[in-house]
Amino acid sequence: MNSIETVNVLAWAMSEQTGAKASEVVAEDEDLREKLQSMEKKLSKLRGIRGQHNDSANRFAEQRNAVQDQYKQHREKLDARLEVVKAIRVRIKEHKDLRNSIQSQMKELFGQHKSNKDTARKGQSVGGEYNKLTAEVKSIENRLETSGTISLTKEKGLVKVVKEMRRRIAELEPELNQQALIKIDLDDIEGTIARMKSEADSAHKLMLEAVSEANKEGKELDGLFAHRDFLKGEGDRHHNGFIAEKEKADEIHQKALELIKQVTEVKDAMKVERKERQSWIDDHNASVDAEMQSGAESEDVANDLISTLLGEGNISLGGTMDSDASPQQARLRPKKKGKKIS
Repeated sequence: MNSIETVNVLAWAMSEQTGAKASEVVAEDEDLREKLQSMEKKLSKLRGIRGQHNDSANRFAEQRNAVQDQYKQHREKLDARLEVVKAIRVRIKEHKDLRNSIQSQMKELFGQHKSNKDTARKGQSVGGEYNKLTAEVKSIENRLETSGTISLTKEKGLVKVVKEMRRRIAELEPELNQQALIKIDLDDIEGTIARMKSEADSAHKLMLEAVSEANKEGKELDGLFAHRDFLKGEGDRHHNGFIAEKEKADEIHQKALELIKQVTEVKDAMKVERKERQSWIDDHNASVDAEMQSGAESEDVANDLISTLLGEGNISLGGTMDSDASPQQARLRPKKKGKKIS
């Protein structure tokens, strides 16, 4: 086998080995591709599930916000009704306080009325004493002025008695004046008591009317409070649903991030495999090109061929040999080039 054929055989062997390695790399690359496609499908599915949870969370949020708006409007209505009820209760307290105050004053007047009656009875005895003393003083003074038979000593004694009676009369006069005032107050107290009783009855009636109005408003408030509690419960329910869906979406998102990390690792591995495969292909092609160069293309190949032919005696300078082949046989056979891998 000549050198050219040897080179071709060696190049072909190297091409087979490199091809085998390339086939292994391609197979491994296909495995990575299939793994990557499976992971990307799973990632797409996770993104879809995450989107569904986010959409559900958004729906819960919209429903929660709508209920909260209703709750706010209802609360304003409830607060307005509460102000009305508070005003009614203030009126109830005012009427009740007025009634109790009037009744308390009536009790005091009843006590005063009884005391005045006792004082009036005492006043009648005082008046009798006053009248009696006044009459006696007048009689004694009259006797002293008209009688001429009264001795000087007796006259002095009568004058002393009159003086004492006048002193007592002076003491009784204020009590007589008070008796007259008490009599007048007794008349006013009775009329006042009657008026106060009427006012107390009127205040009590107004209080009962206000209580009835408050009870009616209380029934409406019970309905308003019940609806308020319902709206609050609905708002809490939608909010809890929103939180739950967001937590699920976050959980799926974390899984997606982990899967994205794995996908990135696979892509990086594929890049490394491609780079390594391309390096093998480039080295192989460069080796084939170098080995398939002719003598005209490579000085090393030419020198090697010349040395081989000279050693075998198959080359001469300036003539021919007996073993020269015919022109048809002398035609060079086509070169068998090594395989190139693209």
